[in-house]
Amino acid sequence: MIIPDMEKYIGNDGSAFGLVVAIAKRSRDILEKANENKVKLPDKPINIAIEELCNNKIQLARR
Repeated sequence: MIIPDMEKYIGNDGSAFGLVVAIAKRSRDILEKANENKVKLPDKPINIAIEELCNNKIQLARR
């Protein structure tokens, strides 16, 4: 499992809440799509979402 440096992804306010919510939402999306397509995931959805964030496949929306 990848353990990223959270400081890189946390906003200016210093709160990890937005990061956690974004990863949780992406994780649910991954699981939902896998279930719809009846695909077995190679890893837990949360791990896939974290890897996507670390590899810049997804970006957090800043408000």
